[in-house]
Amino acid sequence: MQPSPAMQALIEQIYHTFRRYQVPQKFVVCCEYCLSQQEQKALRSTSLRAIPYSLINAWNSSPGPDPQNSDEVRYFLPRLLEFVAQGHFDNIHVVFSLRRINLASKENWRADERAILQRFACQYMTDWVSGDEAVELQYMLEMFFRADIALAPLLDAINS
Repeated sequence: MQPSPAMQALIEQIYHTFRRYQVPQKFVVCCEYCLSQQEQKALRSTSLRAIPYSLINAWNSSPGPDPQNSDEVRYFLPRLLEFVAQGHFDNIHVVFSLRRINLASKENWRADERAILQRFACQYMTDWVSGDEAVELQYMLEMFFRADIALAPLLDAINS
């Protein structure tokens, strides 16, 4: 799926908003079987925008014990959101694509970081209404619910 021009511009803003976070030297993951040392090395040595979907998905699918390291989540978040916007996750996997956001403590998240997440969710819903993708509404709402993103503005976005 090709993101709308508005979504592409928002993704650039997301990269800018989260640019202060550095690549983690240690990852909060379940175990080395879920995210191998080789994959961890690749994540550390590949620029964020060049990380392939398979590698970010491996990281995203292997959360360790709660809470997650919120700096780690915020470092990878722009690339993860970019893949969500491009439709790389199928219906069932899109539900879990943003769960690490909710597994990380958001107490120290800046207001602009929380606000741009909400803007992403609203733009995603707006694009969905005007597009022809087969993602079902319930999956999208559950994805954002699992990321602790307010749902009322999303419903407003699709009703306007």
